[in-house]
Amino acid sequence: MPRPHDDLFRETIVSVFAEQYFLFPVVAIALAGVMVLLCRWAFSKAKGGSLVRRVDQRPAERDAFGLLIDVRTVAGYNEARVMVSRLKTFGIKATAARTKDGWTVYVWPQDEAAARGLLDAS
Repeated sequence: MPRPHDDLFRETIVSVFAEQYFLFPVVAIALAGVMVLLCRWAFSKAKGGSLVRRVDQRPAERDAFGLLIDVRTVAGYNEARVMVSRLKTFGIKATAARTKDGWTVYVWPQDEAAARGLLDAS
């Protein structure tokens, strides 16, 4: 035989679930809308509107890399990466960048002589 407070418990559960059935989709749609607006703002092309860093794809001047010294310029990206890999194998910190002359391999000033010697020998 059911107790009187069981009916009250069942009515409370049903009313809470009924509110959640309505509230959950509303909250989910609102959060999705906020995410859409946030993404539109973050990736907009308007000047000053985007937080995503824009990368300049134009080739740079050879002397635009501060303290780094250019040791070799080649035509292709793969050749430059092979040279960088070879230099790194011997403990020389190196990087490659696209310049107006092609792909240039850069090293730090203290490694310039060793890098030139290694690249000239191979």
